[in-house]
Amino acid sequence: MIEIRSAEVRDAERILRYCKIVGSETDNLLFGSEGLNISVESERIILSNIASREKNIMLVAIDDDEVVGIGNIGGNMRERISHQARLAISIRQSHWGQGIGSNMMQALIDFAKSEAIEIITLEVYRDNEPAIKLYKKFGFEEIGYFKNFSKVNGVYKDAILMNLYL
Repeated sequence: MIEIRSAEVRDAERILRYCKIVGSETDNLLFGSEGLNISVESERIILSNIASREKNIMLVAIDDDEVVGIGNIGGNMRERISHQARLAISIRQSHWGQGIGSNMMQALIDFAKSEAIEIITLEVYRDNEPAIKLYKKFGFEEIGYFKNFSKVNGVYKDAILMNLYL
């Protein structure tokens, strides 16, 4: 049984291990097999900060005491843009197709609504068709295009900008 819950400070080491694994499985993230390249203590501080801020949440999907998915909403504290937040989500390749992404997306959207967030925004690589399909399933709309968004192994990758209007 896979549990989706708020990340806790005690998850720091597992999250960093997860990031190295998932980063080695796909080029669709902003990091590779090096993971986040931060210390466990730094990750604990980040998790503590996320938990203490309004309009911010990090969720973890746990299977057999290991992190197999992460999703987060990062809200804005500045008044003029406090109605919007940024979303990111990733799932271990071994757990694709099991509904974890959909369950996590729904939990993140429910959280955003509860925090009076009106717009969720994200970037997704143009060639990441499974992710684009997931986002569209939840009502995200393509609003733009970011040429040369990132560089993976010396090759530029373009991104689609998407918004969900709640």
